[in-house]
Amino acid sequence: MRDSSTKVLFLSALRPIRYIVLLAFALASMSSSAQFFDKDKWEDNRHQLSIGFGASNFLGELGGKDAIGTDDFQDLELSETRWAATIGYKYTLYKQIHLRGDFSFLQVQGDDKLTEEPFRNNRNLNFRSNIWEFALMAELELPINKKKGHIYDIKGAKGWRYQGSSFYVFGGLGVFNYNPKTLLDGQWIELRPLRTEGQGLPDGPDEYGRFSMNIPLGLAYTMRLSHQMSFGIEVMYRYTFTDYIDDVSTDYFDPNDIQLYLGGDEGEVAYYLSNPALGPAQGGLGSNVTAPGQQRGDPTDDDGYMTATFKVHFLLADQYKNKFNPKRRRYKPARRGRSRKIIF
Repeated sequence: MRDSSTKVLFLSALRPIRYIVLLAFALASMSSSAQFFDKDKWEDNRHQLSIGFGASNFLGELGGKDAIGTDDFQDLELSETRWAATIGYKYTLYKQIHLRGDFSFLQVQGDDKLTEEPFRNNRNLNFRSNIWEFALMAELELPINKKKGHIYDIKGAKGWRYQGSSFYVFGGLGVFNYNPKTLLDGQWIELRPLRTEGQGLPDGPDEYGRFSMNIPLGLAYTMRLSHQMSFGIEVMYRYTFTDYIDDVSTDYFDPNDIQLYLGGDEGEVAYYLSNPALGPAQGGLGSNVTAPGQQRGDPTDDDGYMTATFKVHFLLADQYKNKFNPKRRRYKPARRGRSRKIIF
């Protein structure tokens, strides 16, 4: 039941990607007559469009290595790798210095059953969240053997091709939306309204929002394919300012208080999900380790997530630049008695 439900939700989440792809190819068609970035003509080739698809992973309280949780890369759970898609625009400020804006859609998840560390496994929590993200970043390009050479490397052959590749380092500031859910009886249930750690209740922590800021940092490698297109791979990590992407951060709260506050069916679901620990009957630990006030998460380490994407970059033609730039005007000699015409 879990597999079929996951498959349906995965297919429905892919729907927005169709519009990203259609937009990307529509904009890419504008670049068919352009030359790819040349350091001698960088002022005429400032605009690039990028689209990418790849994988995402999460670093937080849930799942991870068979030890006490940390925020380092050793705590990655590769089996929980999900998907990511991005579309971006890049503007060349000066030669190898770029400013870029990226819009990304990805998914992250974690599950305590995947770790054998006793306390984390006994906690028995799982989550999944879609993330919508927009980031502005500065990027430094480090060219590698960038040059122009004969096509097919045959002497005398007509036509040129652009060769070489580049490394990039980048960083900036982003904002993202998240909404943690958990799988219960074959259904994905939103966790934020359930106040599983007593958020917003008396003596409980503050409620968390669905938006937060992050700091994206990354590396990329790109190789030219043609005059106006290149292909590469990019790895980006996001430091965030929230510890609630997985809905786990502080201590266990009294489930009776949560149920009383919410009431009805919602209160009953919240009562269970605030503490679904395995317990001794299912091979877990005693109830004392999950009693109200005991540690449930680690508020000293905010959550993080990362992506690895394959990207295609298209150079966009400056179709109207010469038309409105008087410095680009030139006179063409008249032919067969025709008067001169100003060519823009």
